[in-house]
Order: sequence, then structure tokens, then C-alpha cells
Amino acid sequence: MVRWLSFFVFLPLAISAQPSHTVVLQNDDAYEVKGKLFYFQGTDHQQTIRQVVREKFQPLPEKITPSLGFDKNSHWFRLDVDNQSPQKEWLMEIGYAPLDRLEIYYQNEAGEWHSKVSGDRFPISTREFKHRNIVFPLTLVSGKQSIYLKLESTSSLYLPITLWTRDLFYHAQIKQEFAHGIFYGILIIMIFYNLFLYFSIRDVNMLYYIFTLLAGINVIATFQGYGFYFLYPEYPQLNPFLTLIGGTLFIIASGLLARSFLNLGRFNFWLDRILVAITIVTILAALNITTFTKILSYKSIHLLMVFNCLLILISAIYCFYKKYRPARYFLLAWVSLLLAVTFFSLRNLGFIHSNWLTESSLYFGGIVQTLLISLALGDRINILTKENEQTKTITLRQEQLMKDRLEKIIVSRTEEIRSKNEQLEEINGVKDKMFSVISHDLKGPINSLRGTLSLLQFNTLSPADLKKVTETISSQLEDTSSLLDHLLQWGRTQIQGVNYNPQHIRINEVIENTVTHLRHEFTMKGVQMNVNLSRECEVVADEVMLSTVVRNLLSNALKFTPEQGKVHIETRLYDSMIIVMITDSGVGIPSAYRDGLFTLAGVTTLGTREEKGTGIGLVLCREFVERNGGAIWVESEEGAGSKFSFSVPLKK
Repeated sequence: MVRWLSFFVFLPLAISAQPSHTVVLQNDDAYEVKGKLFYFQGTDHQQTIRQVVREKFQPLPEKITPSLGFDKNSHWFRLDVDNQSPQKEWLMEIGYAPLDRLEIYYQNEAGEWHSKVSGDRFPISTREFKHRNIVFPLTLVSGKQSIYLKLESTSSLYLPITLWTRDLFYHAQIKQEFAHGIFYGILIIMIFYNLFLYFSIRDVNMLYYIFTLLAGINVIATFQGYGFYFLYPEYPQLNPFLTLIGGTLFIIASGLLARSFLNLGRFNFWLDRILVAITIVTILAALNITTFTKILSYKSIHLLMVFNCLLILISAIYCFYKKYRPARYFLLAWVSLLLAVTFFSLRNLGFIHSNWLTESSLYFGGIVQTLLISLALGDRINILTKENEQTKTITLRQEQLMKDRLEKIIVSRTEEIRSKNEQLEEINGVKDKMFSVISHDLKGPINSLRGTLSLLQFNTLSPADLKKVTETISSQLEDTSSLLDHLLQWGRTQIQGVNYNPQHIRINEVIENTVTHLRHEFTMKGVQMNVNLSRECEVVADEVMLSTVVRNLLSNALKFTPEQGKVHIETRLYDSMIIVMITDSGVGIPSAYRDGLFTLAGVTTLGTREEKGTGIGLVLCREFVERNGGAIWVESEEGAGSKFSFSVPLKK
């Protein structure tokens, strides 16, 4: 009745402004068709387009999107278009997904009628343009032409139309889907959050709230077409059923939540009984719609939803008036949701026209209601928790004091045991490593030396063989001497501790002195050494330790770099540290060995000239660097060389 009154009120104005009802397409833009349609209510579902074009269409009021409520008759609309742009390919989007059947008719350049049909009673795969909304691709000739639309639906009759170019449509969809993603993301996060709370505290209100949110998401997703498009695109017969289930479940779950959360039976018996009655009536109405759709329509569910929200709001106001503290957030939440559902339902019922408030009410109302209900649940839990805590404070405090004392004793004893175990493990590790080195790495050179002396006693070596054996013995003795040095130095640090003597030293001098001592060995093996040091700076470190670290790393680089290879040492300033990097072009380190490289579990391998080692040198390097406030690390690729780096703090 309201919409027909609006037709008569705006009819003179609409007729006088009839030229403005033509949509002029001038540029690549989006054209929202508001107040640009002509309307005719069909007298017969079987009317053809050739019959309808002869009917008299009435212009709709300007700036109004058609919203005709619930009506199962055929409804025809005419859109006059004047295409003055070079663009011929356009998209017509109907921004309301739950329309059963929408058919459009338009003429080509030869004057032949073309028709296309779509709606939520057809599978998504039958749509020419796959989208959650109904989208028709159109080829519009230059000049004026009329497009006819035939609408039939058991849901609310709402027809927001927008004409797009393809590029602009895609760009607009990206922004819209992003906004919708945030909206649904907030609701889904709140569902999981309250689900975790339910499993934690077993409050049935959390469960009622979760079902209310699920029902609300289903209702909104149905009207936006997301449920049909993503969940069951080939089963359009589920659309009316799930639409009905969503609205019914929302009324039932929200009623249960309000009765339980507000403890309504204690404050007002009649409000509690009326909410129960609404739940029963909603279930009966839903059953009636699914079995006798000619008696009741979806309109009844919309009316019941508005009445349900209004009654919950009245209940919250009453409980708040009775000074029930948890009702405060609950009241604010249902004020926002009631307004949102009321505007949305009144638009679908055809009582008010579409505007930005009716379009956005569900989004803002849903988010505000979700957040405020969550606050209300949290506030209610806090109140109940505080009341329980007041009755147990003294007992819990005494128990906690005793528990703390026991925990401190246990922690202290556990720490002592752990410390002793670590010391024992460390001593055992030192012992095992030293015995392993002595029994294996020292035994070989001694046996070799004993065999050589036996040969010398019997005078069986020629001068050439004697020279070769002498060189071998010399090399073995040098390796053995280096091994003993490392072993004794490392053993001393483990048993006696590290003699740390920090002082201000010039790191470039330490590196250059070490390089000078090792230059001859690099030359003998034919490995090129490059030195690139940054500007001279002072560090706070133990000079002996620092020199040992550089010497060990350079010796390792020489050991695993073949002839004609290169070793590069450089320094670089970084914040309050200086980093020393030694890079070689050697054999690299297998990935399986890198994690234990600076520990006793490290695995040693022979050098490029069969040089031996124990791995203790890198353990010493790590301990010395860390003792001086730095760190040491390695980067390596098997077959492509290694890069050892360590840092030392600069003088402040």
C-alpha cells in the first residue's frame, strides 16, 4: 500500500521529468540506475515481450531503487539507454542476490529481440558471467534503445541495477570483496574466540551466541549471494531452504541467548514466556512455509525477526532498569542490531526506499552488536568470577603461599641438580675428548716415528728415501705439536677456566701480525691470501684470545683450500661491533656437519693435503669469541667454499 501511495505522490513529478529517465552512457564509467526505470505490473506470467512493449509503463520516482516487498506476480521494468560512448560491451549488475528469476530483453542492430535469464533458482554454472550477483553481459549499440526486465520472486522484490564497463567492474569488485572479507573475518574470528571460551569455561551463553552469529552470517551471506556462489553453486534448490533456516535459527538462538544471559525468568516471567512463544511461532511458520507456501511467505519470517529483536530490546531495558549490571552492554548491542534489522526488513517489505542506511545497516549493526555482545559476555564472566573469588580469597591465598614456598624449594633443588649434572656431563665430555685425541691422533704419529727409526737402525733407506721420510716425520711432528698446543690450551680452559685479560687493542695490528706469521705457509701451498681491512679502530678484547681465533680460522681456511685457491680476510664496521670475515674457495662444509661445528660433537675431516685436525680449534674459537662479548658463525656451501665470521665490540 505504501509503495502505491508513493507512486501516486511522485507520479506528476516523474512525468514532468520523464526525459531524465534515460540513462546516457558517455564515458567508461559506472551508472547506478536509480529513478531511471519505468514500471508495469504484469497481468499474466505468460506474457511475451512483444505483448509487453505495447503496455503503458509508469516512471518510478527519481533517485529511488525499486523495492516492492513480497509479491509473487510478474513485474516488468523498462530501462531506456542512450549509448553515446565508443564502448559497446557493458555489464548489467543486479546488486541483490536472492531473486528467483530475472529475465532481460534487448534488441540488436537488426532489431531482433535477445533474451537472457538468471536467478538463484538456476545453477551458477548456467550463468554467462560467473558472479555472486546476477550479472548480464550486454552488447549495446550506439544510440537509444530500451532494455526490458521481467522479475518473479518469492523473496522480497528489490532491484538495484548498475551498468559497468568490464574494467571498472573488476576494480570495484576488488574493493568490495576486500571490505566484505574484513566484515566476515571479524564475525568468524568472534565465533572461534567464543568457541574457545566455551570449551574453557563451559558457559552455555557462549554456545547460544555462537549459533546466533552463525545464523546471522548465513542470513547476510544469503542476501549477498556468497553462500550460493561458494558453498552449493549447483544446488539452487537449497536457496529457499537455507534462507528460511538462517532467519529461523537467528530468532531461536537470539531468544535463548537473551533469556539465559539476562536471567529473564527471574526478573519478568511474562517477557520470558513471550520470547518462548515467538520461538514456537517461528518454528511453526517455518514448517508452514516449507509445506504450504501459498498460505504463508517469507514475509512472516521478516516480521517475526523484527518483533523478536524489539522484544529482546525491551527485555534488556527492563533488566537494566532492575540494576542488573550485565544488561548494559547487552542493551547497547541490541539497540544497534534492532535498528539494522528494522531498516533492512522494512526495505525488503517495501515500506521504505533504499538508501545508504538500509544498504549498510546490516554491516555496521552486525559488527557493533558482535563486539558489544562479546563485551557483555566478558563483563558477565568477570562479575561471576569476582563473586566467586570473594568467597575463596582467604583460602586461595593461604594455599598459594604454601604452593609458592614449595615451588621455590623444588626449583632451587632442581636447579642445583641440573647444575651438577651439567658439570658432570661437561667433565665427562672433556675426559672422553682428551682420551679420544690421545688414543687416536697421537698414537698414529708415534707409531709412524717408531717404524721410521727401525728402518734407520737397519740402514735400509737410500738418501732419497731418507729425505722423503724426514720430510714426512717433520710434517707429522708439526701437526702433532699443533695438536698438543690446542689440546693443552683447550684442556686448561675447561679445567682452570679462561684467563681473561681485556684491554684496548688495535684489531688491524692483531690481524696483520697473524697474517705475517702464516704468509709463508700460504706461499708454500700456493694459496693466495687477500687482506682488506677497514679503517683502524680499537676494540676491547684479550689480545691472545683474539690472535688465537684469527690464527685458527686462517689455518682452517688454508687447510681446506686447494692449490691455486684464494683466502680473503676483511673487516667491516656494524653498529657498535666490528666483524671479521675469512672467506675461502675450498671444499666447503656438508650441511650435516654445520650444526655441531663449534661443539665437541663436531666432525673433523682431512685437508686438501691430508692435514689432520681434532675440531678443538673451532671450540676454542667459539669460547674465546663469546668470552670477549662477540659471536661466531659460518656460511658454507659444499664444493663452493666457506665464510667464517666473528664479531668483537668496539671501544666505547
